[in-house]
Amino acid sequence: MNAELTATENQIKDYRLKLGDKIRIVREQRGYSQEQLAELMNINRSTISKIENGKFSITVDYLVRFSIFLDYEFKVVEK
Repeated sequence: MNAELTATENQIKDYRLKLGDKIRIVREQRGYSQEQLAELMNINRSTISKIENGKFSITVDYLVRFSIFLDYEFKVVEK
């Protein structure tokens, strides 16, 4: 496999943190607490916290749910 196409563990953690920060910012802009958003999404508040702190690797399904409930289009990073 081409080494240029692989992501390091640190890069993955960095992107996970950036995504979590963005979710938190948008959630706060929309006026939702973690508890309120968790209720809407039918997940635990602790899961929202872990996602926002980069400690939980979310699936595409979660990302779509965040987009729907926060009415926000998350952009795919392009290089």
